[in-house]
Amino acid sequence: MKKTNPLLAAMKTAEPETDHNEAPSASASPRRPGAKAASTRVGQKHLGAYFDKGDQILERVAILRMRLDMNNSELIEHAINELWKRHEASRVFGE
Repeated sequence: MKKTNPLLAAMKTAEPETDHNEAPSASASPRRPGAKAASTRVGQKHLGAYFDKGDQILERVAILRMRLDMNNSELIEHAINELWKRHEASRVFGE
């Protein structure tokens, strides 16, 4: 008698049964977790950067995202606010 894999058994009970002959609906399209629909970006401006694959900044960003539980947009916003505060303090104190 063949043993059943408990992980596969749990996966089968967790997924709703679908007819494999049906075309997938728009609501069932595969998306990244946390991905936003394009309509939520209306009126927003993209701000980003490109780095070499081996650049240490990529690892730092990944670690900060995990430690601070923030996405890239939140990290950039936080970093700009911190830089702005430091810049304003320098201006006030004449440094």
